[in-house]
Amino acid sequence: MSRTTTAPTTPQTGKSATMPQTTASQSSLPQDKVASRAYQKWLQGGCKHGCDKQHWYEAEQEIRSEMMRTQSPKR
Repeated sequence: MSRTTTAPTTPQTGKSATMPQTTASQSSLPQDKVASRAYQKWLQGGCKHGCDKQHWYEAEQEIRSEMMRTQSPKR
């Protein structure tokens, strides 16, 4: 027996939102910011379907880098 789940729809597109599984180290990232950044990447890429995971991972990396820059002590 297979088990299926439905993903929430994004308000902007009405399409199913696909969010990759996160690990414990990623859980501290603000998911709303990552989702927004990934959505912006999708828009900038011409709304091309099939790139959602790449956009998500890039957005996570960018947000993580930004957080590390703002948290690093100034000398």
